[in-house]
Amino acid sequence: MRDAWGIPVPPAMPSDDSERESTRRAWNESAESYRRAMRLFEPYGFDLLARVNPKIRESALDLATGLGEPAMSIARMVGPDGRVVGIDLSEQMVNLATRIAKERRIPGLTFLAMDAEKLDFPDESFDLVTSRFGFHIFADPETVAKESHRVLRPKGRIGIVVWSTAEKATAINAVVAPMLEFAEPDETGYRPRPFELGGPGELTTLLAGAGFVETQEERRTHTMVFKDEAEYIEILVEGTPLGRSIKEEDPSVQKKILAGTRANLRKWKSRKGIQIPCEGVIVTATK
Repeated sequence: MRDAWGIPVPPAMPSDDSERESTRRAWNESAESYRRAMRLFEPYGFDLLARVNPKIRESALDLATGLGEPAMSIARMVGPDGRVVGIDLSEQMVNLATRIAKERRIPGLTFLAMDAEKLDFPDESFDLVTSRFGFHIFADPETVAKESHRVLRPKGRIGIVVWSTAEKATAINAVVAPMLEFAEPDETGYRPRPFELGGPGELTTLLAGAGFVETQEERRTHTMVFKDEAEYIEILVEGTPLGRSIKEEDPSVQKKILAGTRANLRKWKSRKGIQIPCEGVIVTATK
């Protein structure tokens, strides 16, 4: 079983419904604390927007929108005559995103609690579909890709960002690698990989299977900066569902995971704090 960040956890193989419920609950619990992590993901969102190039008066759908990005940035780009909908499985994320958008007075933007595998929109409703670090969360990303294809208009575009492979997504793997040391395979012997869609061609193949054409893949590395190991753990571990997964372990295992995380972070320590690279994969395609 994968947790809400794609991290394996030990119980027997769950149904898709139980995995979705686990994901929803995890992100509801992390919604408020997750705000501090958003700055780390902004550069990848800028990369995505540069490639999908939202246009004035277009209609866009943002999947697993979280606290509302890149939906809010897209809303500014399509203007008041455009339309942007951000959806997320977590009601708390949706509530927070709605509040932030109102504070920023962004027009033409709506946030809804919705399952990306069962999009409640008619066929050919949008010009653009985006997702920033959502596809590795979905229980069934193939179904999400097919649903995205369905709701796009002819020649509509899709743009997705996921984490790269473990050796390239270093900032995330600093904590994931110690977690995996204590992850057991399920009853079938299956041990999910936390970066399942980050390998070369994996996401483009998935989109092609859903009917998309003109698939393109690009890899971009950005440096995440933290004051020290404590700030990394506060923001990326305690501030996300990763921390929830760790807390489900025995206290001795928790200590070992955090000790392993700190050891991994020391390799990237400098006078300016911890500066650790992390590669993202940006994939675009057309209907």
